[in-house]
Amino acid sequence: MRVPAGRCTALAGPALALAVVVIGAVYLAWRASGLHGTGVAGHLFYAAEVASYLTIVWTAVMTSRIRPGLARRAPAPVGTLDVYVTVCGEPADIVEATLRAAIAIDYPHRTYVLNDGRIARRDNWRDIDELAGRLGLTCFTRTDGPKGKAANLNHALARTDAQAIMTLDADHIAVGDLAERVLGYLRVPAVGFVCTEQRFDVGRHDVLNNAEPMLYRAIQPAKDRDGAASSCGNGTLYRRAALESVGGFSEWNIVEDLHTSYELHARGWRSVYHPEPVSVGIAPATAAEYARQRSRWAMDGLRLLLFDNPLRKPGLTRWQRAHYLHTGIGYLVACAQMMFLLGPPLSAVGGIQLGAGVSLTSYMLHAMPYLAGSTLIVAHHAGLRGAHRTIASTLFNAPLYALAFVRVVLSGRPEAGTTAKTALPRMSILLLPQALFAAALIATIVVIGLDPRPADLSALVWAGALLTMIAGPLSAISRQPSLADRVQLPIRASIAATVLALAATALLTG
Repeated sequence: MRVPAGRCTALAGPALALAVVVIGAVYLAWRASGLHGTGVAGHLFYAAEVASYLTIVWTAVMTSRIRPGLARRAPAPVGTLDVYVTVCGEPADIVEATLRAAIAIDYPHRTYVLNDGRIARRDNWRDIDELAGRLGLTCFTRTDGPKGKAANLNHALARTDAQAIMTLDADHIAVGDLAERVLGYLRVPAVGFVCTEQRFDVGRHDVLNNAEPMLYRAIQPAKDRDGAASSCGNGTLYRRAALESVGGFSEWNIVEDLHTSYELHARGWRSVYHPEPVSVGIAPATAAEYARQRSRWAMDGLRLLLFDNPLRKPGLTRWQRAHYLHTGIGYLVACAQMMFLLGPPLSAVGGIQLGAGVSLTSYMLHAMPYLAGSTLIVAHHAGLRGAHRTIASTLFNAPLYALAFVRVVLSGRPEAGTTAKTALPRMSILLLPQALFAAALIATIVVIGLDPRPADLSALVWAGALLTMIAGPLSAISRQPSLADRVQLPIRASIAATVLALAATALLTG
């Protein structure tokens, strides 16, 4: 249906995208002229810039296809509905809240508990069985078969018969009008599944970017335009006939959502992205658990890219291939962000030139319009706060994606896992690279502080800005998101005060 959208709003996205593409090309041409004599480090840094630019161009092309004057609205719901609540060791009190909300959905339906706690050797699987019995719900508790959420879903799929299936994670509270929002899309016979926006109970700062506004406000609507919207797991509505046509939920990948969407699209089924949440859930609260979750997601996308490449997949449209390639290659290119974290230490501490005959100050002056334009593209879709969180999470996740690539190449298909809801890990070996990058940036600031010179001010500011970005996610070590929120302002203020003090000292003594 049509919604109010001014001409400026409609043209802002494509205009920003075009401007950044041109500014970026001019900047890279200027950079290429000064690479002679910069050595391996200089060329690697330039290669990272080129890779990032190509990703920005690709993303700009995709998002420019969004139709701002149109919005999805489902017709009246129709057909029978089953609600699957997947459980694998989550605390009984969290599961009970989810089940009660699922039962209260205002549409004739049946709610099933898919309890995988026994096969996964979780201590509380009996508690879930008892809870289901107390609420009068059918509970499927597997005792054998392959591990993983997809196998759990397929076990229930073979034992139920509704025309539509809504999947809910054990920690997501469904809205009462869930069926009113999405079930009517299945009136169109070609629609195989409906994806929805994910909504989480996060703090005011959302330092781990769990809300992912860029994904749900830009990437998914762009995919929807081209019939390529993919499931994010929770809150996805499936047509039973569509699932049965591809043999059920895909058990090929680490988690089921991306590859099931992939197989359904390849079989010719259409997808719909409904730009509203149908549930509110619990997101990872600590950086350690967030890192584990994002590592699994990265391995999913990289496995698809390496072992079931969209270019070779029959049945996909050209735009669907482009979107799935964008997902997989995006993880690879994101690894290049590590070079940007190394920029200040390499130039200020290591004495390595990023451009022959070009000072770091001159480099930053030429790069700023391009960096500002790239940030504005993200801010246009995600808002200013969302842009900051998106960029920060991209830098923070870069080493995670590099490790995920290595794990996929070496081990093929790592075992699936679930996101912890209690007893969240505070530390993880996956956070070691981010900690080392933060230490290198702190060392850069200290070295410049011990011998302040005006020529080093650009490296000082650069190091401070990058440290501010990754310090936010790294500081999420408390299991209480509110505490991570409260420390953000002191952290940023401390870094900014230190950088400004050292910059002022350099200017006064220079």
